[in-house]
Amino acid sequence: EMMLWLRLKAGLMNYNILAVANEDYREFVKVFVNSLFENYDLINVDNIFIFDTGLSKDTVDYLCRFPKVTIKETEVVSKSSEIHDEGWRSSTYSKTRFLLDTIKQYPTPCFMIDSDSIFVGNFDHLIDWESDIIACNRDREGFSKHIGSFFGAINVERSIEFIEKWIDNLEFLQKNSNLKHCESPALSKTIQENDFKLQEISEQIVSAVFPDEDSLIYHLKSDYYAKTIVARLQ
Repeated sequence: EMMLWLRLKAGLMNYNILAVANEDYREFVKVFVNSLFENYDLINVDNIFIFDTGLSKDTVDYLCRFPKVTIKETEVVSKSSEIHDEGWRSSTYSKTRFLLDTIKQYPTPCFMIDSDSIFVGNFDHLIDWESDIIACNRDREGFSKHIGSFFGAINVERSIEFIEKWIDNLEFLQKNSNLKHCESPALSKTIQENDFKLQEISEQIVSAVFPDEDSLIYHLKSDYYAKTIVARLQ
């Protein structure tokens, strides 16, 4: 009861969580959902949307056993086993469109989180609910100041505008750059070019590759030290 009172006092809003997965990511998405139900207080979460880009019937049936989980069918069918291969790009580059469709259909705040994430605690008490969008900023040197593994659409009307611009920049970079992965650079580009009320949350807190005691979400990210799905799960 004390925890509920504290959460209500904090002015937390109801929101949705969105992830995208194909069958090659089945072990990731199972851990994603299990960790939410084991380690996260879901009282303010209305829906957990998993966008299906090639899940098997068995995996879908497993995920549907969890309350609040809804599997959303898509026209994208991808396979992915290597870092930044075509299947990875197909799923990753469809995420923003799925998010756009979701907040248009369900006009409430929504957090898009990579399905290779593990929840160890709630992040919602950190959110500035007066912001337009939430972006995860990188703690490490990299090709992009922000990383698309955690993104919050808070002000729905303004978020729709932002995501449409993000999609435009994603398509622009795909056509006009040599970048192997464009989602995060397109996110940073959109933030830099526009004036949205932005809250930034550290990668170490909501998308930690090398977690510490402050990390609330661990990210089993593909990188030079873990190029295959098997390696990332170890």
